[in-house]
Amino acid sequence: MPTRDMITRGIHAFMARDWQGARDAKDAYWAERVRRLGPREALRIADELRRQALLQHPDWPDAASRRDDLRHHLRMTKLFALCPCRHRHAALVSGFEAITTKHRHD
Repeated sequence: MPTRDMITRGIHAFMARDWQGARDAKDAYWAERVRRLGPREALRIADELRRQALLQHPDWPDAASRRDDLRHHLRMTKLFALCPCRHRHAALVSGFEAITTKHRHD
């Protein structure tokens, strides 16, 4: 069998993987981890993602991205402030799940 056919088959097999299943499993893993370990774990995860982004794009974020991010954080802070204290942890977990779901579809 020619090498070209093997490579083509490998590419087809790679593309035919259950990518949605992999995304769903990853989202479920991180959501469960945050549920189990709490909001500090969510912040730790976010910080690790930020560090990774900076390694790949040292000039990130630009001024426009920072303004958009601040606007989003202010909105979320107001929403979390409306939650009764006993529901704040659940709201943080839900917020984390919403963020991972949004990025999955972007």
